[in-house]
Amino acid sequence: MKLEAHGIPTATICSTAFAGAARVQAAGRGFAALPIVEIPHPMHTASRSLVEGRAAEAAQSIAKALLEGAAARGALGEDILEDRIEIDADPVALEEFFFTHGWTDGLPVTPPTVASVAAMLAAAGRDPHETIGPIPPRMRVATIEKLAVNAVMAGCKPAYFPVVLAALDSVLDDNIRLYGIQTATNTSSALLIVNGPIVKELGLNARGNVFGQGNRANATIGRALQLILRNVGGDLPGETDMATHGHAGKFTFCIAENEDESPWEPLHVERGFKRGDSTVTAIGGSGPQNVFTYGCETGAEILDHFVGALTGLGHNNIIFPTGPLFVLSPEHAQTLARDGFDKQKIKQHLFEKARIPLTRFAARSITGLHHRRSRWFEIAGDPTHIGVADRINDINIVVAGGAGIHSQFVPTSFSYEPVTRLIRTKAGSAK
Repeated sequence: MKLEAHGIPTATICSTAFAGAARVQAAGRGFAALPIVEIPHPMHTASRSLVEGRAAEAAQSIAKALLEGAAARGALGEDILEDRIEIDADPVALEEFFFTHGWTDGLPVTPPTVASVAAMLAAAGRDPHETIGPIPPRMRVATIEKLAVNAVMAGCKPAYFPVVLAALDSVLDDNIRLYGIQTATNTSSALLIVNGPIVKELGLNARGNVFGQGNRANATIGRALQLILRNVGGDLPGETDMATHGHAGKFTFCIAENEDESPWEPLHVERGFKRGDSTVTAIGGSGPQNVFTYGCETGAEILDHFVGALTGLGHNNIIFPTGPLFVLSPEHAQTLARDGFDKQKIKQHLFEKARIPLTRFAARSITGLHHRRSRWFEIAGDPTHIGVADRINDINIVVAGGAGIHSQFVPTSFSYEPVTRLIRTKAGSAK
């Protein structure tokens, strides 16, 4: 679309399963006439001869799109959102209004009133006309007021809004690769990890059932981000979000680190912030995989189970070099610390031991790994295996959860690295 805007003709080639999403995304950015050439799906599992045949059949359509020229397509338009809407205050009518317009995630929302949005804005101390964006996938720019509207709809208290703003700022960083997270067939969504004094101030859950239901702060902060990405960014299932299965983190995916029960420095301190800073860290993550260390008594035995989880075929950190995230239960963390393992030693162990022989993969997979994980082969000096991270410090560890001999392996994807932002609690300040 950038090329077309500069008068350079293009032809966008999609398989039939994704052509609809491409048209919706183009229309959302004001360019419904973007020429799209469809090739029958599937492609990934099609034979080479079938792919070549489909390419030959598509050649005429590609040539036509290029020869017509960009000038005939029309200019890029601007996607304008309505500023205010007045509707019937009947509770049932209100609820149905939001469902009818597609402004919910499938669950009821809190109707945003002038007063509730004003309270949200006051808590952040930000100019309501200040803009943030563009927000993918449709690359819209939103005012702080529009973001406050979505925070109200998600059920946030006003005090949560600075965390929502910091979370949005973090996921919009280029290192998160949000557009890829939103539009791929993968299960990924942006995971938020909150650290610092604000965890206790807002009552965020860092303990038992940390990934689960029941805590307003965790649930609504993560949901507010997802509603912003939906209602402002245009991230819609089946239109722009093409996830094959998705996961519950697409509703809300927000946890806090259990710093009180961790034997090590917390994530935000590792990432260069002060312990007294309040931060939110984002990374592209999939649904957590439980690692149950039944019968293990030592740190070494626990690590063997972690390695086992990492060396199964099919998880994202084989393909994506992001580096896995481990959310350790306090019990596991304390056992590991007791036996002499700090975070760096755990990372070193996982980096060295969690390597999968290339002989376990199909020939085409090996070819793809040499392309997508080329940095591993350049850095690690191990041509016969693939590791789960290109570098030791690409592996991330946080402590969260309650009692029990369980930890969570969170496969990550798309993001180049985690991104951490300070939480601003009033204009010009950070918490």
